[in-house]
Amino acid sequence: MKPTVLKYHCIIIFVIWMITTVCKNNAFACDLCSLGGFGGTTGAVNPISAESPKKNKYTLGYILEYQDWEAVSITKAHELHEEGRDAHARKNDISNSIFLGYGITDTLSISLQVPYVERRSREVHEDEFLGEDQKSTGLGDSILFGKYKFYDKQFGLAGIFGLKLPSGNTDERNMAGERFEPELQPGTGSLDYMAGISANKKINHFIILDGTVLYHLKTKGDQDYEFGDVIRTTAGATFNVIDRDKKPTLNLLSEVITQFANKDEQDGKTIRDSGGTTIFFAPGISSHVTEQLKTTLSVPVPVFQALGGEHQELDFNVLFSMSYSF
Repeated sequence: MKPTVLKYHCIIIFVIWMITTVCKNNAFACDLCSLGGFGGTTGAVNPISAESPKKNKYTLGYILEYQDWEAVSITKAHELHEEGRDAHARKNDISNSIFLGYGITDTLSISLQVPYVERRSREVHEDEFLGEDQKSTGLGDSILFGKYKFYDKQFGLAGIFGLKLPSGNTDERNMAGERFEPELQPGTGSLDYMAGISANKKINHFIILDGTVLYHLKTKGDQDYEFGDVIRTTAGATFNVIDRDKKPTLNLLSEVITQFANKDEQDGKTIRDSGGTTIFFAPGISSHVTEQLKTTLSVPVPVFQALGGEHQELDFNVLFSMSYSF
């Protein structure tokens, strides 16, 4: 490898490393981990990758996200609630999403993701039903995304922008007939804005690097509740175990996802038990089963959680997606 080329590759790796370690983001879980797919340029549908679909090409996808929460003491959570704290006993969240992407040009694309959400928890507020299992289900907030690839020479750069629409259900109720808190509702009732930049670099025939920085600006939603803004960064590598020119392919994925979330607010008051910093390591595998069909499996595991106040931590995520291009 020529010295100038080697120097250039080192700069790219350094930039991606800086994105991962300096721009830490915080959140109580992986906020939008399943946003349009995940895992490298050879993974599933991924509107935040610097790669773009070709003009007039459609991509139809399915995305499953499962989040498992650590067990908490019902008694302690109830006591915190009685003290006026924001306490919950979440068990797991499941999101099933349908995704449709379209290439307007070779550099400009749009996508729409519509989720159906199920949140399972245990009652910690009402004395009569304390500790009982409960479930909140319904349509989640849809996400409209756009991406413009403005540079594609030595490496790829794309601007990303999006809207989270207040299309989700926000009126689910518990056993006592009371509305679930905003954290436990399938939707938020807020119109949010997203913007960021994504980069990718093919090192050689077997290694591809990706990096993304995404800012999620949140607004006030139902129950006068406003979730804190989130900065999310990802930095990862795709290793082609089986030649990309053959089908099916086999790719190993390795990503670091960092999140920083500001504290939530309700009725103009800051929620003490919210916000924080979370870092995930996400190993995974992906495959082009055929030229059109792609699959990805990833398991983001939190390796560092510094959350605000007494906030329930996340144990792990499981992400699976399938997509078909036509």
